[in-house]
Amino acid sequence: MKRFIHLILLLTYVATYVNAADTLTTQSKIEEVTIYKQGAMVERTAHVKIPAGVSVIKIPMISHKLDQKSVQIGISNSDITLGKVDVIMEVTNKDSFVKANKKLVDRTTVIRDSLQILTSFKNTLKSETRIITSNDNIGGKKGFNAEQLSGIASFMRKDLNEIADNALKYDRLYDDLTREYRLSRQNLQLLDERALKPKASILISLSSPTSSETNITISYIIKDAQWKPFYELHVFEKTATMKIDKKIFVSQKSQEDWNEIKMTVTKSNPTKNNKKPELTRYTLPYQVLTSSHNNQTTKVSENNMVKVFGVVRDEKGSLQGTHVSVGNISTETDASGFYEILAPAYSTIVFSHSGHSSIQRKTTNENVNMININLAEDASKIYAEKNYEIEEDAAETDIISLKGSVDNALKGRVSGVLAEGQPGLSNVRIRGTSTLTGNSQPLYVVDGMPIEGGKQSAESNPLASINPDDIVSMEVLKDASATAIYGSRAANGIIMITTKKGAKTGSDLYNSVFSNLEDYTETSAGLNSVPSDGAEHEAALQQEEISVHYTYYAAPKITPNVYMLAEIPRWKDFQFLPGKLRVFTDNTYTGESYWDPKEIEDTLHFSLGVDKNVGIERQLQVTKQKKNLFNTKDKIRREWLITVKNNKEVNIDITVEDQIPVAQNDAVKVNLIDNGGASLNESEGKLTWKLKLAPGEKKEIKFIYEVTIKDSSVYDKLITDENL
Repeated sequence: MKRFIHLILLLTYVATYVNAADTLTTQSKIEEVTIYKQGAMVERTAHVKIPAGVSVIKIPMISHKLDQKSVQIGISNSDITLGKVDVIMEVTNKDSFVKANKKLVDRTTVIRDSLQILTSFKNTLKSETRIITSNDNIGGKKGFNAEQLSGIASFMRKDLNEIADNALKYDRLYDDLTREYRLSRQNLQLLDERALKPKASILISLSSPTSSETNITISYIIKDAQWKPFYELHVFEKTATMKIDKKIFVSQKSQEDWNEIKMTVTKSNPTKNNKKPELTRYTLPYQVLTSSHNNQTTKVSENNMVKVFGVVRDEKGSLQGTHVSVGNISTETDASGFYEILAPAYSTIVFSHSGHSSIQRKTTNENVNMININLAEDASKIYAEKNYEIEEDAAETDIISLKGSVDNALKGRVSGVLAEGQPGLSNVRIRGTSTLTGNSQPLYVVDGMPIEGGKQSAESNPLASINPDDIVSMEVLKDASATAIYGSRAANGIIMITTKKGAKTGSDLYNSVFSNLEDYTETSAGLNSVPSDGAEHEAALQQEEISVHYTYYAAPKITPNVYMLAEIPRWKDFQFLPGKLRVFTDNTYTGESYWDPKEIEDTLHFSLGVDKNVGIERQLQVTKQKKNLFNTKDKIRREWLITVKNNKEVNIDITVEDQIPVAQNDAVKVNLIDNGGASLNESEGKLTWKLKLAPGEKKEIKFIYEVTIKDSSVYDKLITDENL
């Protein structure tokens, strides 16, 4: 019993000691930020000197958007004991807001009173004018002589002129005051929006046997941060190396600027809470509330409280004594119309004031909600009010809605794509592409891996293995650079499909590569700054110097441009992600490109863009046609000349591709008379030349083919086909 009493006394002493502990305010600085797929972890540091005993350290000016469950604290001095940690939400500049608010309200009141006085003066002038101009019996029955009438007329003119002058002055002053009144009302609204800045503060309890000092590290998660990679490629053709600057676009709205900080980016997700799960009280019926922004019901726990604050006004100014209530919790606004209240997430707050119409607003599940209200004086006089809730912007992802089969879902959902047929049996074609091979199907590239698509049985359709729910986006490519990367398979265009976790192709190698990319982490070599404005800002990570082989590619039938290509061996050693490329050739900016390094091959192939120093031209030399009078056979003969010129100062390897038509059936026959030294892919009709050109060298390529047509109706159409 005595031990129990001693324990009670000891606990009472400790509680009293803690309550009497000094509160020391210490500023902190953001040192490093780790940006995840969603959100970021902010790491701050502070230094504090504490006396012997128990002290409470207050770290102010923290983003109110932090995840309170993610807060972690560390101290460097092992002689100091770390105790309780609390997070509180404060409106740090309330005093300055009250002063600014009073000044604006006082001036607005003076202007409103002045406008009322001017209105009275103007009404008085109107009354005087009516009296003077409407009295037509001034002289009574006897009347006035001419001299008297002249004096009266002069008196009336003088009075009316004076009245007119005063009326003009009053009108001008009234207009000026009206403009100033409107401006004052706008400034009051801006004051409500901008002056009240919520901040979080972290309270840390420290216990030390002696006076001491320690470094404190604080880390926490915030939601509003995103990043995406891009690269700057510095190409030097006279060398076999390329410098690659790894960079990112970063945007964040955490309500705190990141100035000169170390930055790490990763594709993993943070572990937000180290606390073990615990069962809480289970009650019936549930308390179910509806979110106003997504119409989804959310069961709210008893401890899920958020801080709500703001200002209540009416047409005349701040409304002191406005009743603000949510359930059994209530408060009233002060002289400046300001209020603070703790409310359950997704609950309804009621604002009411005598002689005014009540207004309801819903809270969010954010740590802090700012809700400013304008109350109308009666139900017939409703003024526009705006709810300034501080909440995370809803992230909208434009995901193609898919049903049944991926290829059939393309119809009407991806710009530039035509699809006909039943689900799983669609014939897909990209607008702007044409073929004489009879195969109009585009190449499907799923997470960087080319797969064959097309009209076939539902069981054999390779797209059927893709779960539509895993698809994040689809993109259509049909330019020559895409053909350069994927070859003739991309002659009918490419449909790039990006999934959440990678296509289920059954390739362990591919899944392994994709998994490595998902675990991507990179830390900046230097310091970066990102303000909290939601805009995209560039940040530098690392620079790599790697071995590379340069080649060139041209498809003059499609475009007169020559593309510079790069090949990077062992690209997986460098952790490259899909992203935009800014290309600099010999320190000159030459344009943008794109790479997608999710390939099974060990060598990464990608386009660096158009090189104007290599020229190519395709000309039709001879067109011959022969129409059979008996309609048994018609012939069309074509001779093409391709000229390639190297205007560079270095030797180049260039691949030139062209094509001849491929017959679909026996009604048409195609005969290649002269291939010009090219290799021929008969199934696709593709001609390929591998050329080496010295500086200033020019080469000519000629190929000839003949088309024999048995159906005369087809002949009339083909003879005008420029692609033939």
